[in-house]
Amino acid sequence: MALVTLADLFFRFSALGLLIALVLFNWPRLTHFERLLSVALATSLACFLLLTQPLPEWRFNPLRNLFLAATELLPLILCACAWYLITLRVPHWLTLSWGRWLLACAVLASSSVFLIYGGNTHWHTLMHLFSAFAMCAALYYCLANFNDDLVHSRRRMRLILATFALLHCLVLIGFELSASLIRRDPIYLLANAVFVFCLLLLLTGVSRPATRDNGSSSQTAQQTLPVSAHWLTTYEALQTLLAQGIYREPELTIGLLAERLDIPTHQLRTLINQQLGCKNFSHFINQYRLAYAAEQLRDLTHARTAILSIAYDAGFNSIGPFNRAFKQAYALTPGDYRRQHLSAVQSSSKDCTGS
Repeated sequence: MALVTLADLFFRFSALGLLIALVLFNWPRLTHFERLLSVALATSLACFLLLTQPLPEWRFNPLRNLFLAATELLPLILCACAWYLITLRVPHWLTLSWGRWLLACAVLASSSVFLIYGGNTHWHTLMHLFSAFAMCAALYYCLANFNDDLVHSRRRMRLILATFALLHCLVLIGFELSASLIRRDPIYLLANAVFVFCLLLLLTGVSRPATRDNGSSSQTAQQTLPVSAHWLTTYEALQTLLAQGIYREPELTIGLLAERLDIPTHQLRTLINQQLGCKNFSHFINQYRLAYAAEQLRDLTHARTAILSIAYDAGFNSIGPFNRAFKQAYALTPGDYRRQHLSAVQSSSKDCTGS
């Protein structure tokens, strides 16, 4: 057996071992839906590793079509993982019985085509199109609002998934545009195995549980402080800028805010995330913008000011995100909120005058 083939098999089966270890290591801290996702991802990736191994006789294995069916689902599962990583919620339609049945029937129908006909169908080409779309969607999910994400572990996972999605797109295009012989080239297969192994090794490194602070007793003793003593100076400087209305700047980013505070961006992320409990920079800033907008809507002197003007003055770039964020925070649209509070103020003033 050639040395390249031996190296390929070593990295390939080492990757399988890492994959199993990752699932078992993270299993106790995963939710039910996360366990389903991890099993689906691990199964499809394992089938991909076995399907693309360099042994020529594998091409005639009766189980090859089974592994091909699972491999074709890998990009779609990766896209689902990226979406769940960012939103941290289960799609509503999957909580319904018809949604789960629909998903199961779609997976069964697609797998049956590969089990019966293999890759010699138009469905195989169509699945490649679905895969390209799924990888582009996964890339978008991972990179959209990347700078606003304050959770370091999730930012690392975004980069890992985005890198895998981008490289998978390139490999997919290369597969379709290259000659068939290149697909079975030993060097190409070895590079593929090494890449997956390195990716899983990186995932193993970032999957370590966060160390817990053993000084919980001292923390309760300092409960009166808004943040720990180490962050107090930076926190006070941040509060000063917020009191001056820096949140009303529509182009404010975490980088610009860190520059105004004269601290590195990663320190500001740590302060807002770990000390103030916010996982997203936009959510942190919007708290102040929405409070300012609500104050303006309650003010009788601004009763005739357009809501769009108030949204712009608060720091929002458009009315749509402002309306959505306001309704989520106050359970009322800005117009309903204004009418409710202004009518209450007017009623109280009439009661005071006795009219």
